[in-house]
Amino acid sequence: MRFPRNRTHYLVLLGALPWLSIVHAQSTAEGTPPDTEQTLPGATGFDGQDGGSHWGLGGGIGARGLPYKGYGTRVEPAPYAFYDSRWISFVGTTFDLKAWQGDGFTFSLRTRFSLFDGYSHSDAAIFHGMADRNGALWYGPHVGWHYGSFSVSSEYLFSSRGQKAELSFERGFDMGRWRIAPHIGFQYMNRKYVDYYYGVRPSEATLTRPVYDGKSTVNATAGVSATWRLDARQSIRGDVGITKFGSGITDSPLVGKKTAPSVMLGYVYRFK
Repeated sequence: MRFPRNRTHYLVLLGALPWLSIVHAQSTAEGTPPDTEQTLPGATGFDGQDGGSHWGLGGGIGARGLPYKGYGTRVEPAPYAFYDSRWISFVGTTFDLKAWQGDGFTFSLRTRFSLFDGYSHSDAAIFHGMADRNGALWYGPHVGWHYGSFSVSSEYLFSSRGQKAELSFERGFDMGRWRIAPHIGFQYMNRKYVDYYYGVRPSEATLTRPVYDGKSTVNATAGVSATWRLDARQSIRGDVGITKFGSGITDSPLVGKKTAPSVMLGYVYRFK
């Protein structure tokens, strides 16, 4: 079990945990159509089509497995904040400028700062002698669509580390104060991205860690979330999921797992 390496990572975790589906469930119960957000499970909660703004605070803890050999589980405790209006949305370290909305669709220009990606050479024995891999500033288009309890989210983001895209689906089932939402998703990472985070450079190669040039790949995720609405403003939400890593990642000599689980639990209070 590994915690974030320094205080900076705790700040980054303001946007790292997808507690947003708590707000998604809350807004659905109140009749406000939500916009999907980031990797499902998760949603910004409100699309601002009523002309008002919404904001809230919360926190939680998540544990997720990583595919690297000898790494173990990464535990991520974090506070969390969101703000959403008709034209802008801020969720942790993700900022959306909503360029167009209508008929359940939202098209946004997205910026996300993901410093928490990557690893330090001291995180596991497999990284000894390697340069650290760091996060980056990502930007690109995001499209969200919802119809009743069904939500779709897609994005294509660019950075100095490469390119990545995501397509996610969620179907919610409301049962009194409870909402159960199965979800699936697919994440594409181009060759440059995989090479940076999973590749081995010639200067880093050893007898047991050969040179590896990354190749583009697709991960698949599946899981289910459960949200309990305490009242009109408070919600508690848990989520369990699993990721199946694509061959571009599993072929790396740094990687020893083909799948990894994730577990999350969080709380959100909506002020408005």
